[in-house]
Amino acid sequence: MNVVTMTDSSEAGEDQRRFIVNLIADQGEAPHVRSCEVVSPAFRNRTSFVNTMPLDEVFCDAIADGLTDCVNMLSGETQVISLPSLILEVPGLVLAGAHVLSTVDEDGSQSIIIRFRCSVGGIGYAFRPDVGFGAGLEDLTREVSAQVLTDLALPLLNVLSATEAGLVDAESAIGSLSQQLADRVHEIRFQIELVKRYTDGLERQRRSSQSAEAMREQPRHLTSCQ
Repeated sequence: MNVVTMTDSSEAGEDQRRFIVNLIADQGEAPHVRSCEVVSPAFRNRTSFVNTMPLDEVFCDAIADGLTDCVNMLSGETQVISLPSLILEVPGLVLAGAHVLSTVDEDGSQSIIIRFRCSVGGIGYAFRPDVGFGAGLEDLTREVSAQVLTDLALPLLNVLSATEAGLVDAESAIGSLSQQLADRVHEIRFQIELVKRYTDGLERQRRSSQSAEAMREQPRHLTSCQ
């Protein structure tokens, strides 16, 4: 966590994109994440988790540590803490100026809201890669590979092994398998097409960037006007 001096202003952040983390902490237990929100003057985007998760399973280490430090400032009672000089910074994202609101319920659990007055950069950088906000080609190809293996390759291998061992009739077994595979091929073909479109888009972007860079590196020739 990086803490720097920053002038506090109650007006600051009203026109900025804000980031809000909603936590729940059972009595005597570490807080878990219920939801996160990105709020701007133009939109409000809320992400709720199916099951509450520990901070370090949702956020990257630096952000999780910073949020934990905020929670540790609470006394365990209903209260509000203002941290105008707080800045959490990771590559690609800066979160600044926090308010921490804690409400104690009748069962002793705490509902905690940590509201950052300003966020600059990509909010996806706050999260761990395996949470899924930054899922890209690697995750998609891994999923397609797993589908091909479990839905196509393994059933085919099982049938071939069974027919070689004389446990089933080859013709009937392959006929039954072909219907099962037909039910899955369309979905797998669709996933493969997504990967192809994604990689084609990356290639077009790469070529465009290279072309623009080449244009910038070309020497400029000045000609005189007679």
